[in-house]
Amino acid sequence: KVFASIAAVVSVQSLSASAFVALPQCQQKAVVSSTARPMGLFDFFSEDARKEREERKQREIEEQESLQREIIARRSNPAKMEEYEAKVRVRRQLRMNGEDEAAASIDVYTGDDEKIVGLN
Repeated sequence: KVFASIAAVVSVQSLSASAFVALPQCQQKAVVSSTARPMGLFDFFSEDARKEREERKQREIEEQESLQREIIARRSNPAKMEEYEAKVRVRRQLRMNGEDEAAASIDVYTGDDEKIVGLN
């Protein structure tokens, strides 16, 4: 009986002792690190991030100015205004009929950059 109880204690200790043993070299994962780490909030202050923000902002401003020039040119030209109103009527009718994809495909703005004296 004493021998059986000693064997049981030794087997339990051997199982619990293996929980904290270092893994063999083949089971460990290699971690590759680089020196450049994204820092989240701190990346906002980097020179590259600042340049990217400024370029994005400038592109957005140029696009808005182009659309504004097109609106001004359309308002001063009755033929362009009539064409615009016809496109809007067609688009509205398509939306009312439930044809949203077809309505979304109608381009109200042509994308032509208008030259307006005094604004460019």
